[in-house]
Amino acid sequence: MDYNHISGFLDKFKTILFKKDEHNRVIVEVIKKYINTEIDIKNIKTKGTTIYINSSPLVHNEILIHKNKIISDISSLIPEANFKEIR
Repeated sequence: MDYNHISGFLDKFKTILFKKDEHNRVIVEVIKKYINTEIDIKNIKTKGTTIYINSSPLVHNEILIHKNKIISDISSLIPEANFKEIR
């Protein structure tokens, strides 16, 4: 029995998952550039064009102060993602 078609199908999901991890890593690096607090990559979620950050209110407010710069930098590094909002 030939399982190559299943392997190709599963490879699509593998690349999608690694791409999402790479996007989250880039988001964390850009945020770290503007604020002096380390954010765990597990606290970053993306859905559509929105980035959700699970952090303390103090860190979240500091991120929102630099929101436009952060989104601009992320858009230049990951143009296909087209992020527009941070929450």
